[in-house]
Amino acid sequence: AKGGGMGDISASLIRYLQESGDYELHIVLPKYDNKIRNIAKFTNKQLDRLAIILSGKGIHLVNDSAFSYINDPYEDNKLHSRVRRALVFQRFIINDLLDWIQPDVVHCNDWMTALVPAAAKSKGIKSLFTLHNIFTEKQTLMNIELSGLKPLEFAEHLYFEKFPENITQNWQKHFSTNRVDFTASGILACDYFNTVSETFLKELINNYYPDIVPTSIYQTIKDKYDQGRAVGILNAPNDTVNPKIMPHIINFNKHTMPQKKAENKALFQKKMGLPLQPEVPLFFWPNRLYFQKAPDLLLDNLQYFIEKYKFQLAVVANGDTKYENQIKKMAAKYPNVAYRSFQENLSNLGKAGSDFILMPSRYEPCGLPQMEVLRFGTLPIVRSTGGLKDTIQHLDFEKSKGNGFVFLMADRQGLEYGISEALKFYKQPKEIKIRELRRIMSSSKRQFSLKNTAQKYMKIYSQLISEK
Repeated sequence: AKGGGMGDISASLIRYLQESGDYELHIVLPKYDNKIRNIAKFTNKQLDRLAIILSGKGIHLVNDSAFSYINDPYEDNKLHSRVRRALVFQRFIINDLLDWIQPDVVHCNDWMTALVPAAAKSKGIKSLFTLHNIFTEKQTLMNIELSGLKPLEFAEHLYFEKFPENITQNWQKHFSTNRVDFTASGILACDYFNTVSETFLKELINNYYPDIVPTSIYQTIKDKYDQGRAVGILNAPNDTVNPKIMPHIINFNKHTMPQKKAENKALFQKKMGLPLQPEVPLFFWPNRLYFQKAPDLLLDNLQYFIEKYKFQLAVVANGDTKYENQIKKMAAKYPNVAYRSFQENLSNLGKAGSDFILMPSRYEPCGLPQMEVLRFGTLPIVRSTGGLKDTIQHLDFEKSKGNGFVFLMADRQGLEYGISEALKFYKQPKEIKIRELRRIMSSSKRQFSLKNTAQKYMKIYSQLISEK
């Protein structure tokens, strides 16, 4: 069920909390039958047996036809609606699991679980709501009820487009017309709220993105912050993101990095169909091709950049069709540009073998690739926003400070500054580059620690439990 950075950090946090031994954890995931069968070659009976075994270990797979035939968790159409999947998922938690296990705290993530804090509040259960992205969905009480939920039991804690004074007394007026804002409801009803970086929280409460962030989300976050119930907690990469042990790359450490990283670069170039040119700087795009990530900022100017700076570009990503088609056209035109659909193993090889990654995001709640690649001696080029601002400082190789290349404006001039600064470093003498890359590799794992992230969440859990 993993999808993007939220899946990565959730899995890592769960593992750390389990190892701490201080918590009894219950984890809820969709049961994507097709995906599990494709990976493990289970029969239906074996899969059902697995679900029973996992439930006994506190891992609850939500079994419903809404998930059974899905191959892509992002799939959204009339037959396989993401809203339906979200409602079915929450139905199991709200109708069954909360009463069954009676948790002290329920920790919810993003719009897909955003009705749960309201239901938890109605049952006297504390909740933490974590925002990984600013997307939301809206549905009427009628549609929510048709999914099998009983929203009138917790309607007073929901956020409505047209906020009624007494929803429980006048529900007939609102049942089929007044839509519930999922994300805003999660923020409104939760007992504590967090974003996944400090700067992103500051940007939200200061309304940096009025054309992107809905007023409902801005206002509920600001209210939570003013109540002293909102904080930014930076994500961190999993400890398994390690060039010494990561599978499907040529493993290395900071001492063997110069030679082995060059071998990874050659292997990545080969797999991508790029010319095997060790001296040419290799740039890698590590994110999905969505508006938020600003792929158009690169693609609309790619001809100019390629012809002027003569670098190689590798893109291993899925996303909006218009961006996929655009990069495919550029790859057909330029031998130094290559595109492949997302494959995790190939993407990891790109992080290990590339010289630089590109992250020019319009906004970025946190981001993990910019932290991950530092462990491989690959340097990020980022726009100064959200979690990118919190994690990457502009490299001053003369003073041995910084760990990447930062630009401010989301335009061609801004991105060109980041690229040109990276290439300035690339042209330095070999001993300077090796010195800086080894320094950055050593410091990055200490600086971005999953232990620190988990301890901050544990502090909130303890606070919420003490307030019961």
